[in-house]
Amino acid sequence: MRIDANDLSPGTTLDTDVAVVGAGPAGIVLALELGRAGHRVLLIESGGESFSAAAQRLGDTAGIDPAHAPMSLATRRQVGGASNLWGGRCVPFDPIDFQVRDIIGSARWPVTYDDLKTHLTAACEWCVCGDAVFDARDIPELAGRSLIPGWPEGEMRATSLERWSLPTNFGRRYRARLLASPLTTLVTQLTCTEIVCASEGLSVAHLVGKTPVGDQIIVRAGRYVLACGGLESTRLLLASNRRHADGIGNHSGHLGRWYIAHVSGCIARAHFDTPPDETIYGFERDHSGVYVRRRITFAPEFLLANKLPNIALWLENPELGDASHGSGVLSLIYLLLISPLGRLLLSEGIRQRKIKSSSSCGRGAHLENVVRDLPAAMRFAVTFAYRRFLQRGHKAPGVYVRSAANVYPIFYHSEHLPHYHSHVALASQRDELGVPRLHTQLRCDEADIQGVIAGHAHLDGYLRRHRIGRLEYLHENLEQSVREQFADGYHQAGTTRMSAKPDDGVLDENLAVHGFDDLFVASSSAFVTAGQANSTLMIVAFALRLAAHLQRTLN
Repeated sequence: MRIDANDLSPGTTLDTDVAVVGAGPAGIVLALELGRAGHRVLLIESGGESFSAAAQRLGDTAGIDPAHAPMSLATRRQVGGASNLWGGRCVPFDPIDFQVRDIIGSARWPVTYDDLKTHLTAACEWCVCGDAVFDARDIPELAGRSLIPGWPEGEMRATSLERWSLPTNFGRRYRARLLASPLTTLVTQLTCTEIVCASEGLSVAHLVGKTPVGDQIIVRAGRYVLACGGLESTRLLLASNRRHADGIGNHSGHLGRWYIAHVSGCIARAHFDTPPDETIYGFERDHSGVYVRRRITFAPEFLLANKLPNIALWLENPELGDASHGSGVLSLIYLLLISPLGRLLLSEGIRQRKIKSSSSCGRGAHLENVVRDLPAAMRFAVTFAYRRFLQRGHKAPGVYVRSAANVYPIFYHSEHLPHYHSHVALASQRDELGVPRLHTQLRCDEADIQGVIAGHAHLDGYLRRHRIGRLEYLHENLEQSVREQFADGYHQAGTTRMSAKPDDGVLDENLAVHGFDDLFVASSSAFVTAGQANSTLMIVAFALRLAAHLQRTLN
């Protein structure tokens, strides 16, 4: 069932077994899993089922952080959470992400890869991305071909896969199940503004929620889970300082620290010396019709031996905005994305990244490309429109255009190493409901930059050594280029990191705030390292693990 908090009388108290704050992927999965197991769940969402600019403004940050995306582009206060903006890429963490490594300093996961691996199959089902198989060698219909013909699988691998969701908006896909669940109640238009601790300070007495007009609602539960995003969960803990002056969970000074995201961009293009028509440059589909894409990764032993961050690379289109690519298809895509229609085709954050360009080409040059390549551009328009919007089942995630010259920009997605000074903190400015806003300081260090450069150097050497190609760098000053391209805020992690001991973090191995047995965080903020993977699939895997833990303790 669903309750609109605007319909509740001021001062109303809601009682339940489990209160989940945030109706994004983690919150929805938790609520439905626990409801199915026989527990009463309140799923509390700040927004509604449709977008509200007023609700979204509650999450704005204070000040200016040039490396951080605006929260309006990175988050969504709406049922479905950030899945309303999600591109659909599904990638798991790797075993090496959980290992002790010199480059991550004192950071230590209190869980193992195997602890999460058991939940990956179910996580893929929730994300609607097919089987939990992420290596082309394990998929018969893909195993017979290589990304680049003649590529030897050694210290560098070209069989790693990313999977793509349906695409799945969790709010739309699971709405009927939420409303039909007899034990799950979705409460919309209610913003949790404070966690109130009991007198001893090590358990939760209740949550304070406010409606859009400021009316107060009390929520009491046996267990409380913050699933309101990588930064909002942290913000709520910091702001709940009635009994803990520095915020709940800040017992050792780690709350809000170790803010990690990903280091990404493009500093080189690959020239392959192999037959162009044999390069697997775009999407493939597995036996169930799920779209997958190949990535270049490093063998774990090679990463350890060379003290490299975990990094993935893949073939990319040329800059859409630079008409010198000469492609009528790419120019047509660019013109569509800069038109009013573009905001309907992609979430605004992704759209802005796609149209960003270092070129000053005008629209006329792109129109010339389209006219010159009109048959191919029109074929693409019809075919892609069908595959993206009309095709039954899984929809095409995007488009990649073959390079006749066999030259492709290389996009990198590298692990952002944990740094104490990369952090978030409460600002003096408050939102409309009286909660202090966050100030972000997302920082990229020299080790992050050198890791990206070293990874490219190894790739260049590998291509040359095996006589299949080479890299051409796009800038003379690589360090400056990597630093200038560093910008994230979409993959918010690390600010409530897990740890085996309270001195080393905020959450324990079961995602409970150290010292509490009734307060949990289901968010990428719990991640100790970022790896090369996007966050969504692993957030769902952690939510499933937490659901199993809560079922055991509640029973």
